[in-house]
Amino acid sequence: MINNRVRIAKDILWIFALSGLVAAIFRLFFGLGPTTNLTDGVPWGLWKVFNMIAGVALSTSGFTIGFLVYVLRLKQFKSFMKPAILIAFLGYGCSCLALLFDIGLPFRFWHPIFMWNINSFLFEVFACVLLYFTITSIELAPIILNGINAKKAAKLFHTVAFAAVIIGISLSSLHHSSLGSLFLVSPQRLHALWYTPRLPLFFIISAMAGGIFFIVFIKIIWSKIYNPAPVFGSAEEPSTTQLKSLNGSVCSIFSRRLPGPEMSDISKLATIGAGLLSIYFVLKIVDLFILGNISELITGSPESLLYIFELGIGVLLPIILIILPQTRKMPVPVGIAGFVASFGLVFNRLNVGIFGYSSDAGEIYLPSLSEWALGIGVIAAAGLVFMLLTEIFPIFNDRPAKTFVTNLFRKNFGSLQQTWNTVLSNSLNRISLLGVFILPLAFIFMYPPYKNIELSTIRPSTGLDAQRQVLQIDGDHQGFSTIFNHADHQKRLGDTSSCIQCHHVSLPGDRSTPCSRCHQHMYNSTKIFDHEKHKLAVTEDKQLNGLNPSNYSCVECHQTNCPKTTQSAKDCLECHRENMFLTNNSNVQLNSMFAVSFTDAMHLTCLECHKKEAVNLKNEHLDKCYTCHNSLKKDEYVNRTSP
Repeated sequence: MINNRVRIAKDILWIFALSGLVAAIFRLFFGLGPTTNLTDGVPWGLWKVFNMIAGVALSTSGFTIGFLVYVLRLKQFKSFMKPAILIAFLGYGCSCLALLFDIGLPFRFWHPIFMWNINSFLFEVFACVLLYFTITSIELAPIILNGINAKKAAKLFHTVAFAAVIIGISLSSLHHSSLGSLFLVSPQRLHALWYTPRLPLFFIISAMAGGIFFIVFIKIIWSKIYNPAPVFGSAEEPSTTQLKSLNGSVCSIFSRRLPGPEMSDISKLATIGAGLLSIYFVLKIVDLFILGNISELITGSPESLLYIFELGIGVLLPIILIILPQTRKMPVPVGIAGFVASFGLVFNRLNVGIFGYSSDAGEIYLPSLSEWALGIGVIAAAGLVFMLLTEIFPIFNDRPAKTFVTNLFRKNFGSLQQTWNTVLSNSLNRISLLGVFILPLAFIFMYPPYKNIELSTIRPSTGLDAQRQVLQIDGDHQGFSTIFNHADHQKRLGDTSSCIQCHHVSLPGDRSTPCSRCHQHMYNSTKIFDHEKHKLAVTEDKQLNGLNPSNYSCVECHQTNCPKTTQSAKDCLECHRENMFLTNNSNVQLNSMFAVSFTDAMHLTCLECHKKEAVNLKNEHLDKCYTCHNSLKKDEYVNRTSP
């Protein structure tokens, strides 16, 4: 039954959306580190590419259909305009939402709106996304306002609809080419099969083709669920004569119905999409020849297989399905073409944004369960909003979709089953029941997996004598210790004047800051610079004022006309030379926000000196691990590590 399909589809979307909600809460509360599998080699997460880059690519139907209808005056596609606008609105809305979870400080999402950095390429991307999302809101407004009988307001928005569409076409085309340009900054990292100076061109063409195929797919799926007749035709069995007239063998494989009256427009739109895909395919192959990378296709590497799969399934298959006259006339094969073309577009963005960097990164990135849940959950939430709006407002037809959904449950069941179905006939009851099961399960499976050894707090070294001349260094107290003769080292290196060689900095006002104060974790770096506190302190000290006075404090510490990074910031000692001790050495530079892990701090401090002394003293064991770590002083280890 049609209504059962609606219920099942919504229940599945609610499962993913609720799981995504739990993942989103974990992401905001615990941060990127514990909730993702990102590394320094692979810093781009699944939702960055999946929801942001691929998501907006699928939303290009808004500007491609607008271009066909308003610029080329192809009025036969006007019925696709409303769903295209809704898809663009939800797609760009999902991108903005996903981007919120990808930035390090989500509560500062508003900063780019008021603090423009015109030197940042990503600022241009952000501006295009936000502005186009605003444009789609203006384009969608008349549909919503007419649905709630706000005729005057709807008429007002109708007057600017044409201008909004034209601006939207410009912004969207700029945005997609900009996303392609984003990857031009890494020619040494991105694999040769995907890196090309023509990436912006490929991004815009593939987005236009994928956007057209995506709305074709959505139209067919929506019709299948809500109102099959206009697309799938009559439910009556076709006659033999009718089957022969449409190449019955293909008809019998893909559908038991003759195509409906709307199928002609869908086929024409899919043909345009196939034409764009054909241009895209030819340009890709020609580009490989021009750059001399065509041989990369036959190397058998993982990248070559991914590239062949991307072009074969995502480009050639939909082209073939649309070129063949028999399949082009039937809704099911056209729907398959729409799906695989949309999948191919997403897969291309994943290849360019993630898989194409795997060889250079030297590692395989597998998203965590939380990343999958958040990425899919955002899309599922958009799907629920899409179904809700199409059921309330006339998006695809002159009537809302809810007018096609009747008789949710049959009544000829036994008493217990009838009671059960009656309870589940209420949407709120079903959603509540799903929440009872899904939320606890999602919490259990996606709770950030903390590792005690990595997050254990470092404790100061233990003195082995009353004067603390000999120390036992065991930061996490796991038994992997080092006996350090502090007095002996100090004496040999120059008495008290040598302190700065190891104790390179003390906190303001502190004459003897222990290492554990800054290097707080065994294997993780620690943020030691409170940026917000410094902004407020500078604001108060300089008596700055205005709408956001702390924003004017940036120029007090950062160089102007360049990105505000640690490299462009003043050295800490420019302001704190008087109250930060052990830092009177002119060679000491302090402008980092993070202190390295305790392990790195110890090794970086000790090893360089040990290596030099090993050569000077001709002691081949001095720079080996077992020299310092008692637990490694075993004969078999010495024999294995000694030259």
